[in-house]
Amino acid sequence: MANHTYSLVASYSVGGQFAQNVLHYQFDDAGYADTQSAALALVNAFDTANTTHLRSMLCNSVSVLGYRARALNVAGGFEALKLLAGPPAGTRTGTLAVAAVSPVIILFPNGNAKQRGRVFLPGISDSDLIQGEFQAAFRTAVGTHRIMFTQTLTLAGGGTPVASPVVYSRLPLPSTARIVEYARLSEMAGTMRRRQRPA
Repeated sequence: MANHTYSLVASYSVGGQFAQNVLHYQFDDAGYADTQSAALALVNAFDTANTTHLRSMLCNSVSVLGYRARALNVAGGFEALKLLAGPPAGTRTGTLAVAAVSPVIILFPNGNAKQRGRVFLPGISDSDLIQGEFQAAFRTAVGTHRIMFTQTLTLAGGGTPVASPVVYSRLPLPSTARIVEYARLSEMAGTMRRRQRPA
């Protein structure tokens, strides 16, 4: 058994600016010829299962550019990249908030472990966040589509392994990866620092 952790990076254009999220998955990659093939299977499975969920939580001024993945705790192999045609935009209507505030999804691992994962969804509309409070329609959307942070992915090829979302920590050594048990929207909006360059 070769159970390894992979990072999966989602890239976005947020009103013309570049932003990224990093998620982590763990699965048995022994059936693949190399880690790049396993990473490509991961991004394809993530796209199929989760792009619709992701778009349903994003403002229509945010486009999902693509995904890339790579193995973290094994040597060798290159990153796998998948660019999305379009690229597809978020489906939440409204004007993009200019204050760079973002919803934060908190990931809780199993076993009541102390680690927490945090995902900053890039951008939110002025109609979904009013006076610092998330509105009911946005809360409902997140409640429906947050399943993307906890559901497993069945990968193609390599013996069809199942990839589990994990909270990954490099420190303290050795690194740890704990299965994500549930996800919830933080009551407080976060600030996502985006690189100030065109997407």
